[in-house]
Order: sequence, then C-alpha cells, then structure tokens
Amino acid sequence: MKNKSRLFQYFCGFSAVCLTLLVSSPLALLAFYDSKSVVPVAGASVYQDSPSPKTMYTLPDTIADAYYMNENPENPPLSVKPVYDVFTVQERQTKGLSLELPKVSPYYASKVVCLTFDDGPDPENTPVVLDILKSHGIKATFFVVGTQIEKHPDVLRRVYQEGHAIGNHSYNHVYRELYQSANTYVSQLRRTDDIIKKVIGVRPRISRAPGGSAGSFTKEYWETLSKLGYVEVGWNVSSGDASNAKAGRIFNNIVTQMDNKNLWSHTIVLMHDGSGHGETVRALPDIIKYYKDRQFEFRVINLETPPAW
Repeated sequence: MKNKSRLFQYFCGFSAVCLTLLVSSPLALLAFYDSKSVVPVAGASVYQDSPSPKTMYTLPDTIADAYYMNENPENPPLSVKPVYDVFTVQERQTKGLSLELPKVSPYYASKVVCLTFDDGPDPENTPVVLDILKSHGIKATFFVVGTQIEKHPDVLRRVYQEGHAIGNHSYNHVYRELYQSANTYVSQLRRTDDIIKKVIGVRPRISRAPGGSAGSFTKEYWETLSKLGYVEVGWNVSSGDASNAKAGRIFNNIVTQMDNKNLWSHTIVLMHDGSGHGETVRALPDIIKYYKDRQFEFRVINLETPPAW
C-alpha cells in the first residue's frame, strides 16, 4: 500500500512539472522573439514595429545599389548612391505624398569628378562605356532620352543594375517641341519618367535639359521644376564631343578646362554615349586615367551634387 501511495505521489509531481512547462512555453518563446527581425520584401509595403503610416515604405521589385524615395518622411540620410523615386509625379499627387526633396548639404571635397553621358541608351556605345567603367570600378551618370529607352530597354536596365545613376533627358530631344513652354518641357520629363519606371521600376529625380538650360529656360521653367521636385543638372567641363572631334581632341578639351582648379571640388564632365559618339568611347580610358592619376574621387550625380556653377 505504501508503494502505491509513493507511486501516486511521483505521478502527481511529474504531472505538475509537465503542466508548468506547457503553460510557460509561450512566454519562453516570446522572450526570444525579436519583432524587428522581419526582413523587408521587395515590391511590398513594409511595417517596422507597428503598422503606422509614419514608418511605411515601398520598395521596387528590382533593387540596385541606390537610395529610394518612398512614403516614409524619415528616410535614412543620403549617401554616394544614385537616387530614385518609387513613385512618379502623378502617383505622388494621387496618394497625397510630398513632391518636396529632402534637405541635404552639397558635397564638396578637394578633388571630385562626376562623369556624365547624354543621349543614350545606345545599343553600340553604351554597353562599351559600361564595360570600361566596370573594368575601372567606377560609376557614372547617364541622362537618357525616352525614345531611345523605348528602342533599347535592356541597355537601360543594365545601366541601372550595375549601380550607375540615371537622369531624365526629355522624351524626344527635339528643341522646337521641347521648349515651346515650361509645360511642354515638363510634359516630356513626365512621359520619360513613365517609360523609365516601366523598365526599371523607379524613376529619377534628376534631369538635364538638352542643350543646357541657358538660353532655353525662363523663370517659369525653374519654378515648375522646383514645384514638381526635379533637380536640373548642368556641367562645368565639356568634352566638346558634340562636334566631329576625334578622341585625342576630346581628351585635350577636358584637360585644358581642368586648369581651372576652382572646378576640382565639384567637376561635372559632359560627354555623350548616343549614336555617332564612338570617339568619346575611345577617349574614355584616357579620361578616366587622367582623373585617377590625380587621385580624384569618382561620384554619381545625386541630391548631394553641388550646382555646376
């Protein structure tokens, strides 16, 4: 009888231990759960800690090494990366999101250079330019034309995926249509934004006027661009490759202008990778070597880039 009583006591004790483990196990799991360990998924709205509109942000389906503007007004600070917007102007207006750009300080250093290429993407020149840039481990900025993107979307996709910056260079580059008014100019930018976003999932906030803003822009142009959140990007060193100059002449044009050391802190070089600019491609290795030999820092155009002048 004593043995049965002792066995009953053991059984009750064991049951009590099991019951305690069952009750406490959810608490133990919660103790090791980290609510911040959720990994964001591309192409979806993501919530950190709590689903409040303040912390919500959207990412594109295909992510490159870039900074993305989205719904979140508390994005991390900008860096050396290209800047893209997840939303077009129309989408921001429809969603009631701000078109205002983040307040950032311009980046100056003792020696900085931004290599820029206009009028692409081109199926012959742009891939070779990309190969050269990749072999030297540097990034550049490509101001692209809408009609060219429609013909060669894969080339634009490569520019994006390899971490270069992309800027808007109008839809058709036809001056008589482009510069009728501020509205016609912006209309071409917005049309090209839509085309770019269809190809890479985002659109740029930087733009460059074909032929430059001087002589084409009035006060109304600048006000309209500012209102819609575009950053117009000029240049302060021209390669002169819009002419029939050969590679040697293109290189010398750049070197001569670099005598002005006031430009060294924010050099922006204008080149072209569009059709007919094979001499620019041939000059590019020497141009890169010139800046590398002088320990220049290569950067892309973004919101931290100072005005050219």
